[in-house]
Amino acid sequence: MAPRSGRAFVSAEKALALFKISPAASLRDLNTSYRRLVRRYHPDYNPERLEWAHTSMVKINAAYDVAVEHLAALRYEEVQAHLDREIRAHDDFTALFSNIANRVLDGVFTYYQYGLENPHQRRAGTPRIRYRGAVRRITDALAQLERLRVPNPVDGETLEIFTGFTRAFLQCMQIDRAFAPTSSRDEHGAYRRYREGSRALDAAIRRAFFRHELSPHGELASPQSLAVSLNEYMAVVTNYKTSSWVTETAVKLCLLDAFQALLGISERLPELGL
Repeated sequence: MAPRSGRAFVSAEKALALFKISPAASLRDLNTSYRRLVRRYHPDYNPERLEWAHTSMVKINAAYDVAVEHLAALRYEEVQAHLDREIRAHDDFTALFSNIANRVLDGVFTYYQYGLENPHQRRAGTPRIRYRGAVRRITDALAQLERLRVPNPVDGETLEIFTGFTRAFLQCMQIDRAFAPTSSRDEHGAYRRYREGSRALDAAIRRAFFRHELSPHGELASPQSLAVSLNEYMAVVTNYKTSSWVTETAVKLCLLDAFQALLGISERLPELGL
């Protein structure tokens, strides 16, 4: 093919017009049009008009170079603008999500700070007011999480996992049943395992979020507490299948699963202190 020249004399607008494509065209569109013109003007297809064909191809090749660079620049600008939009959308999402997530943790902190995981502790007076306030904060935050729009699949997964934890924690907060003495050995045994599993799970959550504020010195680390919790809960559902504590245990197992999923993406949530 003849050397390309005359490139500086071809504007991008004229180059696109020559190939009959718009600025929104792809490089594939340009190449298709270029091949069409080559079949029409190349000297190999015009042996009787070699000089005319050669001059035509010089102009076509020069226009092609200009068109390639122009379309590539446009696509780069579009990609860059798209990335900028995605980054801004992610930053906006992160700011909103962090604000809502910290409202959830504020309710969780109040719940543990005043020992409200103990149903007897929240029956009346100031503890009851604090308990209701914590439930209300988490309920409101959960509604906001469910309305939050995500800019990309990773943020969507993060939101889904934290929302799942929030929902499961709220369900456990609302368990209001306390143990009543009974003659049934199974009920006693099931409650004892349920209670120990719940203590271990609460310890793991406290340590994960509030290790400096609420986690006593020497308390088991989260993975150890979670292992204890799972063992105790599974003992309830396998060894005490007819116990009335199986339902509450199932709710706690949902929280255990949701919390483990949250720990699995802890590197995405540095603002939560996990």
